Amino acid sequence: MQAVVHGFSSSGLAVAVAAAALLASLAGCTSAPDPPDQQSPTVQSSPATATATAPKTRAFVAVLEKYSEEMRARGATAVIIQLKSRLGEWSSAEGIRSLETQEPVQLSDQTHIGDITTTMVAVSVMKLVEEGKVLLDDPIQKYLPDFENIIKPPGPITIRSLLSHRSGMPDYWVSPIHIVDGPFTHEQRVSFVAGMPWTGGSGSLYSYSGTNYSASALLVEKLRGKDIGEVIHDDNVVPLALQDTLMTGEQPGPQRMLHGYTRTETGELEDKALAPFHTGSPDTGMISTVPELNTYFAALQKGTLLTLQSVQEMHHPKYETFGLGLVRQYDECSNNDYFGHVGVVRGYAALALISADGSRQVAMAVAREPVPDPVGFEDWRSLEMAEAAVNALNLAC
Repeated sequence: MQAVVHGFSSSGLAVAVAAAALLASLAGCTSAPDPPDQQSPTVQSSPATATATAPKTRAFVAVLEKYSEEMRARGATAVIIQLKSRLGEWSSAEGIRSLETQEPVQLSDQTHIGDITTTMVAVSVMKLVEEGKVLLDDPIQKYLPDFENIIKPPGPITIRSLLSHRSGMPDYWVSPIHIVDGPFTHEQRVSFVAGMPWTGGSGSLYSYSGTNYSASALLVEKLRGKDIGEVIHDDNVVPLALQDTLMTGEQPGPQRMLHGYTRTETGELEDKALAPFHTGSPDTGMISTVPELNTYFAALQKGTLLTLQSVQEMHHPKYETFGLGLVRQYDECSNNDYFGHVGVVRGYAALALISADGSRQVAMAVAREPVPDPVGFEDWRSLEMAEAAVNALNLAC
């Protein structure tokens, strides 16, 4: 039986979290069966405690339930959502962890968070800025003299332009070089685009490129003397005592991993959990849980990880829809913005958004339908996820 668990509470989650452990499988082909057909779900729920807010509550819940149902109907093996607002908290965990084990998914299961990793890298860079070790408008070449031996930029490339995807640097994800397997060093990821044309230099129009964060990781590692996973752990994980947020490849590895799948052109299933490609990656490497994503972005927004001045710099209006490691989405409730990020990698999608005042936030994770799966930060699946999230938040005022 596939599990469907929903809960609503004005003071805490109404979802029972299982403690069952799951050994995460290595990436590769598997003979696991196709996703099971739709089955009658088991539902556990509790109504909103405040009758006056029940209609408003039902409105945002309906949006998220519809999104989850549509994803599952298309073949997604799991959908996990948690929304927090002044109206209360609502969560949903639907589907299974793994096609092989058929274990029911839980709210606290770990998942690949893809590009949300870049927010954590940006926080680590901003910590260097706060300590006076770098300036945002300094060129990266000032700190990495060997940078131009890896790639030939058209001129000085500022740290600010890297974090905001305005450096003009090509994206290694679309490199003509075969980069499916990995793992790769940051230098290798940058070198993959060495023969590709730039769209300009610092100050170029926004163009999303994971290579910007490979370059940023080189900077962080040079100044900290540690690999990027360790720095993210020290700067982002330890201050919040997060228990299930880690870099792919670190030990101990995840114990309750959500498995996402793709399908080869010949129809064979591939399990993408812990794919070597993500090991140590500054743009796709982190693993987390839906509740810890909400904890993380709440802490970032209120100035727990950085000074509020640094946070404002990360999402200053001059950056339009993408700031320094943060995505902006319009908030109809406050005529302000939501801040967060979307993460899309093969077999997975994740999202976290929070309102400017911190009163409303949502995090989501999907083990997507197994299909031959080109990915991209702005592919239609991520845009669809963001639309559902923003619609729900706008109804949770």
